[in-house]
Amino acid sequence: MIQLGLRRTAQLFRHNPQPWKAVHVAGTNGKGTICTYLSALLHSAGIPCGRFTSPHLIDRWDCITINEKPVSKSLFNEVEAQVLSRNKSENIGATEFELLTATAFDIFTRSNIQVGVVEVGMGGLDDATNVLKSKDVTIIAKIGLDHQAFLGDTVEEIAKYKCGIFREGVPVIYNSTNDASVIDIIKEEASRAKTGKLYAPISIPHFGTTPWRSFSKKIKWRKQQKLGIACAFQAFELLYPIPKQGRGKQRTIARDTIINTILPGRAQMINLRDMEDVGIDKDIMVDGAHNMQATEYLGKVVRDELRSNQFGPVVWVVACTKGKDIKGLLRPLLMVGDSVAAVEFGTVDGMPWINSTPCEDSATAAEELAVPNLKTKTFGRDIKAALKWAVEQSRVTPDEEMPVVATGSLYLVSEILRLLPKEQQIPSPVKKKPVKRKRKSVYKSEYGDNITVRHVRSRNASQSSGTVSSEDDGPIL
Repeated sequence: MIQLGLRRTAQLFRHNPQPWKAVHVAGTNGKGTICTYLSALLHSAGIPCGRFTSPHLIDRWDCITINEKPVSKSLFNEVEAQVLSRNKSENIGATEFELLTATAFDIFTRSNIQVGVVEVGMGGLDDATNVLKSKDVTIIAKIGLDHQAFLGDTVEEIAKYKCGIFREGVPVIYNSTNDASVIDIIKEEASRAKTGKLYAPISIPHFGTTPWRSFSKKIKWRKQQKLGIACAFQAFELLYPIPKQGRGKQRTIARDTIINTILPGRAQMINLRDMEDVGIDKDIMVDGAHNMQATEYLGKVVRDELRSNQFGPVVWVVACTKGKDIKGLLRPLLMVGDSVAAVEFGTVDGMPWINSTPCEDSATAAEELAVPNLKTKTFGRDIKAALKWAVEQSRVTPDEEMPVVATGSLYLVSEILRLLPKEQQIPSPVKKKPVKRKRKSVYKSEYGDNITVRHVRSRNASQSSGTVSSEDDGPIL
């Protein structure tokens, strides 16, 4: 169950000295992207790091990584058993997520990491992850409406709650495309908390090579992915300042890391060829968009990258968490001639309070939007049948196919990924092997330019003294 508050987690965490630096990331959308890119950059620079994000994708323990690899089941079970024993002996009564958070932090300390990248579970102020004893950077991703029953009915209320992760003297990075009213709240709360400097990245770094230009073109329409890269890169610079002089291998390492980092479950392309009982050579996109802001963004990505001439039909495979505004989620996605395969995901390991919306309700919501020539079909929990039907619907002619996109929940994405062969379920976040560095050496970079940022000063924040490079890809907006 969801039960906010820090008392229980603080009791579980009180014996952990937290010898590692912490980057704390809150927001409605884009938190996972920031965490993934930042931990990849740290790892490629030879800095021992851990990452804790939620929910898990395949197994309960894959939400915790050490040096870009999910922790082993044996290590997770061993540390979790210690946390559960502590919870029982001290009669703490911690929730599932609080136990998971304490397990992640204990694994971080046990693994001798230097930096822990931590994603807020929900909200910020009373989230279990906010028990961190010290922080080095805090980040606010894109903020929108979600979990209103816990966080508030307006984006401004939600923003204030998420800004509860701020700490005195700790710098703040925030997504510069947030609503003006949200940015005002961020500045006000930063002033109240007497944080360090505020940074609002407006562009991704520029490396001026053919691979980089190709990558930039590939993500041209993905503004929030670019903002995620920008925020992650800024955090990396704050943790390990990059000198202005020099053009060397560290610049190449960072470039290749950003290019080759994979975002599982976020506009991810997979092939159904090796899926048992499906076996169709068809690429589909899977994306865990689960609130209106996220589906609006996904709708734009699909229109610009997948739809024929931006208006061609798409076949959707959809499952949503119970309680969501299904029509609100689908409205930005559906266009004339689209098809919807409505499905349901099953029980979520470690999260018994999560349930799927009945597929009949999802289909009805799609039909009530009155999109011309829309076709719907329900499949219950038979996701394989839904995928096969989606592929059949996508075949307009032998030489022409519609795109297929599965979305509505990360839990649906998880179930689809589990149907793939084990080695294809969660690809390594960084495809290329990083350059090995001495673990105990002080990190010194040879980057020659910085990301372009807006330095924003809260009333109590110290004045920015750094300079920024003029070399960039231009503003994202």
